[in-house]
Amino acid sequence: MKYWIVGAVILLIILTSIQYSLNKIIVLLKETKDILYRLYNKRDYD
Repeated sequence: MKYWIVGAVILLIILTSIQYSLNKIIVLLKETKDILYRLYNKRDYD
């Protein structure tokens, strides 16, 4: 019975870390998109 609890806790930790990593990647992609969008608009105005 204790092995089920240990397995569940490890699975929960793995899923949480995957979610955190994906969230960080999404935030970085949004920031990159904003920077590229600003650079593209700046180029059009010059």
